[in-house]
Amino acid sequence: MVPFLLLLSALAVGGVGYLVRRRSAIWGQGLIILGCIGCAGVLFWQVRQSLFQPEVKAPNRAHAVVSFYLANQTLRDVAGRRGQVVLLFPPASVLDEDTAESYARAFSPPLLRGHPELEVQVARLEAPTKAAKSGDFPLVAFKQVVARFPAALAFVCYGSVPADFDELFSPEQKNLPALCVYDPAGTTNWAGALKKGRIRLVIVPRPGVDFTKQAGIAGAPGDIFSQLYLSATPETADQVAAQLGKR
Repeated sequence: MVPFLLLLSALAVGGVGYLVRRRSAIWGQGLIILGCIGCAGVLFWQVRQSLFQPEVKAPNRAHAVVSFYLANQTLRDVAGRRGQVVLLFPPASVLDEDTAESYARAFSPPLLRGHPELEVQVARLEAPTKAAKSGDFPLVAFKQVVARFPAALAFVCYGSVPADFDELFSPEQKNLPALCVYDPAGTTNWAGALKKGRIRLVIVPRPGVDFTKQAGIAGAPGDIFSQLYLSATPETADQVAAQLGKR
């Protein structure tokens, strides 16, 4: 849109020069030359933009497989319904914008492909810096976000949850949203809510994995996931929690 307006302005300047050239040759020629320079500048800018696109940062596949599995579980949980799916990220002091965007970019395509009835929203949890860095997010932080999206179909959390997470919603509430969690700290605070079926899926890092060396990992999503992560469902909650307890 902007290049079109600039080109239109340059043509207008040249047109004015053409109209006034009989009254003032100097002014007319000057405006025509200025218009030509403007057109050439816009065309040069467009060619430069086309040939030298900004480098797109390659996706972190260690992040991508987490979002891929969370998205597929969420899609199963909200099948046939219309509405919002909310991604919950820790504060920016804990999870930087680039990493959060990497997770979100990997989550949206598998969820939205062929499902125009769904919409992805992103929200940040609010918590004191010290508590956030230790992964100790109070239940009230989650309730604040839930209150902003009262009609959400699902919430997907990319951070640790409190042990009383199963109290996030009132037992009397109908049509409870689906919940999925990626707990990068590898806690077991989610176990109670998972066994009750309030959380549908939890992903945790596999004990002993050094994620600082995994950004360039390659392979099929299933292979990468099995190397780096454990997944827990209501049926396997105790088993995965036991594996984490042996660290």
